[in-house]
Amino acid sequence: MSEHAAPTRDARKQSSRSGASSASKHPIVTLGVCAMDKKSRSSAMREILTRIESFGEFEIVIFGDECVVNEPVENWPKVDALIAFYSNGFPLQKVERYVEMHKPFVVNEPNDQWTLLDRRLVYKRLQEHDIPVPNHVVVNLALPDQPTFEPKNFSQDEEYVEINGKRIYKPFVEKPANAEDHNIFIYYPHSVGGGYKRLFRKIGNQSSQYYPPPETTAAGELSYAPVRETTSFIYEDFMSTNGTDVKVYTVGPNYAHAEARKSPVVDGRVQRDESGKEVRYPVLLTPEEKEIARRVCIAFGQRVCGFDLLRAKGRSYVCDVNGWSFVKNSKKYYDDASVCLRAMILKAVAPNHFSTQPAQKAAASASVEEPDIILDGNDAELKETRLEKAPSPKEPPEELRAVLGVIRHGDRTPKQKMKLRVKNRELLDLMLRCTNGRTRKQAKLKTPQTLQELLNICRDIYKSLSKQTLAPKDEEGHEEAQEELEAWKQVVSILEEGGHFSGINRKAQLKPLEWETIDAGTLDSHTEKVTEALLIIKFGGVLTYLGKYQAETLGKAFRVRMYPRGNYYGSDADGLLRLHSTYRHDLKIYSSDEGRVQITAAAFAKGLLALDTHHGQLTPILASLVTKDAKLLDFVTHYVEEDILHSKHKLAGESSHHDTTQKAVTLSTNLMGVPKQPLKKLEMLYELTKSISVQLRTMLSSHQVRYDSDSGTRINWADTHSAVAPRGSLPKGGIQQLKTMIVPAGGESFLLMYSRWKKLEQDLYHSRKARFDISKVPDVYDAVKYDAIHNEHLALEGLEALYEIAKELADCIVPNEYGTTASSKLRIGGTVANSLIAKLLSDLNNTREESFAVESGGMSSNEMRRVSISEKIPVLNEEDEAETIDEETEREREEQEEEEEELNTTRLNLRYATAHGVHSPFRHVRTRLYFTSESHLHSLINVLQYAHLDKPREDRERGRSPYHTEHSESDELDYLTHIVFRMFERFHVPPSDPRRFRIEILFSNGVSLHPFKTNAIELFDSSARNGVADEDEEMISDDLLKEIQIQNDKIMPGQDYLTLSTMEEYLVNYNRRWNKGGDSADGTPGKGARSSSVGSERIRAGKNLFT
Repeated sequence: MSEHAAPTRDARKQSSRSGASSASKHPIVTLGVCAMDKKSRSSAMREILTRIESFGEFEIVIFGDECVVNEPVENWPKVDALIAFYSNGFPLQKVERYVEMHKPFVVNEPNDQWTLLDRRLVYKRLQEHDIPVPNHVVVNLALPDQPTFEPKNFSQDEEYVEINGKRIYKPFVEKPANAEDHNIFIYYPHSVGGGYKRLFRKIGNQSSQYYPPPETTAAGELSYAPVRETTSFIYEDFMSTNGTDVKVYTVGPNYAHAEARKSPVVDGRVQRDESGKEVRYPVLLTPEEKEIARRVCIAFGQRVCGFDLLRAKGRSYVCDVNGWSFVKNSKKYYDDASVCLRAMILKAVAPNHFSTQPAQKAAASASVEEPDIILDGNDAELKETRLEKAPSPKEPPEELRAVLGVIRHGDRTPKQKMKLRVKNRELLDLMLRCTNGRTRKQAKLKTPQTLQELLNICRDIYKSLSKQTLAPKDEEGHEEAQEELEAWKQVVSILEEGGHFSGINRKAQLKPLEWETIDAGTLDSHTEKVTEALLIIKFGGVLTYLGKYQAETLGKAFRVRMYPRGNYYGSDADGLLRLHSTYRHDLKIYSSDEGRVQITAAAFAKGLLALDTHHGQLTPILASLVTKDAKLLDFVTHYVEEDILHSKHKLAGESSHHDTTQKAVTLSTNLMGVPKQPLKKLEMLYELTKSISVQLRTMLSSHQVRYDSDSGTRINWADTHSAVAPRGSLPKGGIQQLKTMIVPAGGESFLLMYSRWKKLEQDLYHSRKARFDISKVPDVYDAVKYDAIHNEHLALEGLEALYEIAKELADCIVPNEYGTTASSKLRIGGTVANSLIAKLLSDLNNTREESFAVESGGMSSNEMRRVSISEKIPVLNEEDEAETIDEETEREREEQEEEEEELNTTRLNLRYATAHGVHSPFRHVRTRLYFTSESHLHSLINVLQYAHLDKPREDRERGRSPYHTEHSESDELDYLTHIVFRMFERFHVPPSDPRRFRIEILFSNGVSLHPFKTNAIELFDSSARNGVADEDEEMISDDLLKEIQIQNDKIMPGQDYLTLSTMEEYLVNYNRRWNKGGDSADGTPGKGARSSSVGSERIRAGKNLFT
């Protein structure tokens, strides 16, 4: 290898070939390397050039910085073939003149390298060659001849950017047009927390940083981070890739090497190995992706190049093309690259060289990637024989294949709702603007911008009413004015709490109530005007800081307990993180639409994958790893409204009447879990609730500072001596500050805390009707549990006694709201959890199909994609209405798209896996996590418990709740209650045997801590906030969130464990809604008895899925 160091026309040539005669017959091919020294002398370049030189046909000439930068082109050495590529400081124009002058064969065309410097031109070129790119728009803020160019028809909003009528909605990616500018921003919508993340070149172990949205309170200030306007940008859809980036390296159009790495969009922490290098794993490309690589190589005239692939929703998109790129630290790649470069250069420069044809064959061989199967079809007989044998002592008897979890959200603030009739013209106009002038449609206000506008109007109303109440009035009028003023003060306090709008937890509605007709002045022409509306503000129900700690702790516990440790697969394995990093872990996380559920999912993912976050911010994790699926996980009562109302009416019975006769309580004989003397306990509950509200009223009076409407001081909820902080947050001083506080915790004022308890007191008992509303008992329990945990420092008298009574009553009321008999529980549960159960069975079936495909070796990844939803076992047999059929059809379409995505999962390169001892590289552990509310947990458990029932006698059977365990103190499905399905594959069992796949069902009733016996805040704070050693972490997790096995392994005669086939048979035929007509066995009007048999004949003999 020679270097050009002197200003001579011809470089000194040195051949590494032996034998002068051979050299004379086949002259040496001179290969020049024209690049900056930092690139041309890098370790990767030297590895490849050394291999090329060792073939004996080449003499390598490195130009060097002195030659490239300072020497005129005329003095550069003349070569037969040229490797030249741009980097910072490289004179690309000089290379173009050199190529024009000497006409060498160029590996990478210099003219096309200008295109790579402008991302706008890159996307244009990709689209011209039918290469898929993300949906995007280009905003030109600067042109070559107009540095201050102003784009036309460009606008931005808190939810999108728009140019020429095309919108890109958040989350979106903002890329500078200059490809050398690596400061890329990702803007998040308010629905996941807002703000933006900046991606940058790696600095130490960091590659990105998140910035929260601005905290604004003044009118006119932006509640979101505006996009940059410093230069030209591309705005494109943000694509969730489940935290994985794929980088593809080509060496000619027929060779592509792919590596996957942890994406910087999740937590920004660079994953490094023991030597400090970023961890990357070779992965397989699909045939479609190989075609994309070939097209990229040809489109840009760059035979050696790198580009970035985004794998999202079953498709692959190119989001960046980098030009000359090399894989680092891969001997296999160095060998392949040198072989391919040798072949392409010899073919172009010396086609008649005796080595050209062998070189072409070697390059073709290097371009063939390992097949994505382990055995071919000819080995089926051998494989069947092997599987019938017992496993050897060194082999595990089974391997984990799937982990499916249904999880309730973490600790939250009490859910609240406030209603107020309004006639203010500004509010009515705001409603019409939000509904585009439709007078009969209600307006939903969710975005920070509209909520801020609502707040400004409410402030003005409150200020105006404050002045009016100062004027003398009659006593009755003054009392009404004070009540109205108090109501508006609560509205302002609710909207102002936390200092700014996150947009994920507070919602407001304006619902028109009354209208008047206005004559438009022409015959038969009238318009309608809204004269009164109902203002509804939903607040509370916010995940607390404790809920985040709990979810993160559970994620860590899952990582430890649900996945195999090192001794399971061998000494080289280290559990889930190794599975995930080597792309054998197929993870997807789903959440309902509720903010507390979404944030729980993000905090859980942080603990599960050991992610780092900037100041605990979860927005990037939420946007990158959590998918909202309202149809699957939100509680919709449309189909079971009648059933639920019937259960509530039956539950109420005679016990809710307040009279002197003390009528017999029918609940005690007809419903399970009813406490003794329920009416007496309801009376005690009411008196204790009233006592709490009285105490809070006294505290409010002693702490409240009267507002002087003439002082001009801005009205805010801090007037009640509460710290300005988001709801559910921890004070800046942490737990120590919490202990010394004299105001309510979690950003709640005394006014709002008093209003919360006063409303519970008023709703619990109707004095005019002399009747208790027992549907409010769970609300009382939520409130008392929250205050027992978070407001212990207020020392409210009677709170513990109230907790005990409220819990006893709620433990009866809540489970029975989802059905008072087995039949009604099954009917309601089957409706609420219908889609979820179908999805769980589909997940298990997809895992089984993937395993069979890998095991048989006769199905390629492309053929696997053709497995359709219709080929799977149906979950429900029923006749639905047309509307329901349309919904199911849409759901099937979405599931099919999702299945295509799952079958396109990133797969580890077999050769790499074999060399590094990676077990089962083509089999994935499929993890599906579904975060939802309490209703879905009750419904799912009821279906699993009662799906086998058929006979009226069995239908009426009652007993202990199916989820009551020795670990739990009650039947409550507490925060982070979860049910987990784990599927194992037993390789010593033939694939045709249903015993091949074993199912394990685990249950935990969540946190389940008595707030007056255990300080949950201190316990979780030490385990999740401050960090503990691994052993202590496992000990705390086991103590707090322990799961127990609940499956009935004896459900099928002749089987020692529950199988997937048995569970499918158990669930396959239950009906979501029973036939209409007569009354059902539990007396529900309009419900017909079940006419068809349920489940399998073999498992109908009174046995259910639980032990």
